[in-house]
Amino acid sequence: MKSTLFVLILVMSPALFSCNKSEDPDYSALNNQIVAEWERVSDSILATSSVPGMLIGIWAPDRNLTWVVGKGKANLATGEKPGTAMSYRMASLTKTYTYTVLLQLADAGTISLSDKLDKYFPGFPKADSVTIRMLCNHTSGIFDYLETNAFLVSLVTNPLKKWSNQEMIDLVRDEPYYFSPGTTFRYSNTNTIFAGAIIQQITGNLAATEIRQRILDPLHLVNTHYPDNPELPVPFVHGYGWGDEDRTDVSEAYDPSFAGDAGAMITVLDDMKVWVKTLYEGTLLSPQMQAERLTVVPAIGEDCEEYGLGIMHKIDPSMWGHTGTIPGYKNWAGYCPEKNVTIVISYNATTDHPMVLAVRLMKIYMETVKQ
Repeated sequence: MKSTLFVLILVMSPALFSCNKSEDPDYSALNNQIVAEWERVSDSILATSSVPGMLIGIWAPDRNLTWVVGKGKANLATGEKPGTAMSYRMASLTKTYTYTVLLQLADAGTISLSDKLDKYFPGFPKADSVTIRMLCNHTSGIFDYLETNAFLVSLVTNPLKKWSNQEMIDLVRDEPYYFSPGTTFRYSNTNTIFAGAIIQQITGNLAATEIRQRILDPLHLVNTHYPDNPELPVPFVHGYGWGDEDRTDVSEAYDPSFAGDAGAMITVLDDMKVWVKTLYEGTLLSPQMQAERLTVVPAIGEDCEEYGLGIMHKIDPSMWGHTGTIPGYKNWAGYCPEKNVTIVISYNATTDHPMVLAVRLMKIYMETVKQ
């Protein structure tokens, strides 16, 4: 999740590195070269940044190459190292699940991307000018509830408060729009809160229930969860701090409802590998709806250059996925269709950008395989 809030406010597993020499021995030397560079670059991040630890998973099946590692520390108090099967908070990657459910409802004809927000929230200001599509690609202009003073004060004074969608929506009812709906882009978590609330209106179920039934169960993502309390499944990566020098353990300090359908979920590397490729390939949507999902707008102010319907696109190298930030954790998961490579990275602090590392690692792969 993204907010001014974060300005205020990985059992050691050996690296999993496989290179199937029996099938194609010609891959071995270059794969080893690639991994050596990946090790060097990722180690340099740990050495020069304030990130305590990181989880990295890279899967390049066309070259029989898998690199899954935990580096640094998962627990500063005990010195425990990051295990590659440890859980972590995915933060705004939750949005990709919520929006997928909404697009499934559109696929079924239950809603339309051109429906106006006032069909579901008739009392919300300018709701007759906001479409479902605008909620999905962050062109609505609706104010981000995470940026309201009332929310920030509440999170500090009552971090275990249980939030409802309606409460978060009410926080921005009297806030000005960033711009006229549909005229430009600005990332706002409120868009996804509205999406989750619409899912609930239509299905009679919380978005969490629909995500489990429609996505997690069919894809057998057994280690991905939408939690209803602050606890993380053991073992987990501890998340730290609100700033560069802050080493407060905030892993279980907040009730995840504050992030809700925009950022509450928990996952592991292997599950996220499956999900982010599915997200791009669109196997849970019709081809027509997936084409809608991959229709992008310029993503002004984001790490990526373009944003579709609940999906980010990094242009160079081309990767489709999403970032995620929540107290203690910062993440990137992306799929490069050109090379059939998936990269998932999680840091247990919010001070550096895993997408930057993902780009460096992907470019190392692409430049080396040209040799």
